Formats: sequence, C-alpha cells, structure tokens
Amino acid sequence: MRSIVLTDKGKRKINQDFVLVQNISPDTFLMLIADGMGGYSNGEVAARVVSENILTFLSTVKDIKSNHIQKAVNKANLVLKQMKEDSQEKMGATIGGLVLSKNEALCFWVGDVKIFHFKNNKLHYESNAHSLMNQIIENGSITDAERVSKYKHVVTRSVQGDVEQSQIDYCKIENLTAQDMLLICSDGVHDVYDGIQIQQILNNSDTVDDAMRRIEKRLLDDANDNFSLISVF
Repeated sequence: MRSIVLTDKGKRKINQDFVLVQNISPDTFLMLIADGMGGYSNGEVAARVVSENILTFLSTVKDIKSNHIQKAVNKANLVLKQMKEDSQEKMGATIGGLVLSKNEALCFWVGDVKIFHFKNNKLHYESNAHSLMNQIIENGSITDAERVSKYKHVVTRSVQGDVEQSQIDYCKIENLTAQDMLLICSDGVHDVYDGIQIQQILNNSDTVDDAMRRIEKRLLDDANDNFSLISVF
C-alpha cells in the first residue's frame, strides 16, 4: 500500500485543513481529512482537535467497526463542545476518512469531505456530501440544479459539539486489489474536479504519481479554498 498526500492553503490566508495518515496497529491504517470551520484560527484548531481525538480513540480498538468510529466522533464532539463553551467562539470541522485493514476499507464521513473509489482507473463509488443542496435534491422540493447550487457549501452535518448533527455515513469496500485506488478530498479539491474528471486524468497518466502531480498543479493555480487530498493505492 502507498499513499500520496497533498495539502495547501489555496487562495486563503491559512490552511484550516488537517491531514492524518497513521498506522494504528500492525495491519491497520487510519487516513483522515478534517476541514476546519470557524474564525481565522478556530477552524485550524478544530480540525486538529477532531482528528487527534478520533485517532486517540480508534487506537484503542482492535477490530474497528462503524460504531467505534461514531464513538470516536462523539468523543471529539465533547471536546469541541467544552472548547466552545470556554472560548465563546464558533468552531467545528467536516471530516472524511477510511480505516484500511488488510484488503478492505471502512470509509466514513460527516459533512462535505468526499471519498472516491476507482478500480482500473474507473470511478466505482462517490460519497454523497451532507450539504443543503443534496438534501433539497433528495427531498425533491427543487429539482433545478442551478437554483440549488448556491447551497452546495452549506453543510447539514459537522463535528461541532452537537452529537445529533454529527452522525457518520459510511460504506465498506471489500476485496481491494492492486487495481483499486481510494481518494479522500476536501471541498477545495472537488470544487475543481469531479469524479469523472479525476477518472480521465488517471486514464491519461502513466502512473498515479503523475496523475497526482497534474491534479496538484491545477489546484495550486485554480483552487480558491484550502485543498487536501489523500490517495491510497
């Protein structure tokens, strides 16, 4: 297994994304991106605190299931709730990650950090962001994509001290082989690239390393927001 990590502040003043790739047992890895929300520095702090608390909790679990990930998120929520009460300031984070063990990955997310699964350079799966835009579309109240696109960045779930608003969604991908690639990315990436565009770059590149260099080059030029990406292959 190899991973490539990209992260940059984009056109923002600071990078409020936090990227974590950690071996938490001999055959288990945790890979996580937290996209901070809040004031100038609060988002950066929230992303780090959420990531570190999830890591600490999951490092104590032998066979990680989705309920363990939810407990880890709940623990991070409690810490942020106390920090918000002490500082009287808003802070939170959206998260997306995966627990990779042997030949399977348990993918999870809260908010709009996305997870893609490619097999033989073909898009097989894309997580559905917890955004107001997607919620409106799913409810069927407005079907015109242009009318709801303004709600794309309004998240309906995040880790910000309220357990009910931070329920994870997850999926398990089994029987991973050398033909599989998993990609986690913050909205700074998927605002610029959708899954089909990434698929095209993979198919037109000699290696994954070459594809990631091409993606990074455009993000450095065009990304308005912080951008972070973890590719696992």
